[in-house]
Amino acid sequence: METKLSINNPFGYSRYGFAFEYIKNNTKCLDFGCFDGKFIYKSLKYKNIEFIGVDRNVEIIKKNPYKLKLININSNNNLPFKNETFNYISILDVIEHIYDQKKILIELNRILKKGGIIIITVPRKHIFSFLDTGNYKFIFTKLHKIYYILKNSKSEYKERYLENPNGLIGDVEIEKSWHQHFNEKELADLINGCGFSVVYFDGTGLFARVFSVLKLFGFKLLISNKMIKNDYKNFKKANLFCVAKKE
Repeated sequence: METKLSINNPFGYSRYGFAFEYIKNNTKCLDFGCFDGKFIYKSLKYKNIEFIGVDRNVEIIKKNPYKLKLININSNNNLPFKNETFNYISILDVIEHIYDQKKILIELNRILKKGGIIIITVPRKHIFSFLDTGNYKFIFTKLHKIYYILKNSKSEYKERYLENPNGLIGDVEIEKSWHQHFNEKELADLINGCGFSVVYFDGTGLFARVFSVLKLFGFKLLISNKMIKNDYKNFKKANLFCVAKKE
């Protein structure tokens, strides 16, 4: 990752660490696809900002483990905010799960102030993209089902992958059914076509997918935190980060 991290950055070389560097104090921010709000919670400890999170996961929003301002949105991804409400919007490793990507980006453009910043992170297309474990449920459907049921339960598999109340297959929209990877041109074309202008690209990692597969097959002890940190710090091939501005 080329972006320099400030001393008080609590996230390190990651998508959260990248986004943290571009969100300024005394601003109003939205995290789209916030899940449990961990990024918001830690950011608020270091920055004087108003931070709201939205997510489609009804259960996690109800739990709200960090007691933040989190809002549940429906499957249409319509947002309950007025035009030009936010200075910054983060959408971190979310776009690749969404079927109608243009629709949500246009909606985010609507609620972002003119000149405001959107921070987007996605998996990057690279030599190890084929190892993405997030797509195993689509490629090896039967094996994935057996593995998940053995590790969890049949009822949990049914709820998460067959009758997901949030309109998802695991964490991917049913209509999409694929965990997408992007190159810079593909992401730039998508963003520029929705009223934004790309300011800067960055990224992290090279062997991240390799590490995930090794962990999945029980070789966790072969991978140290130092190895992961160095991989994320010194390369930018596995994950694609983007800062863009509203025109």
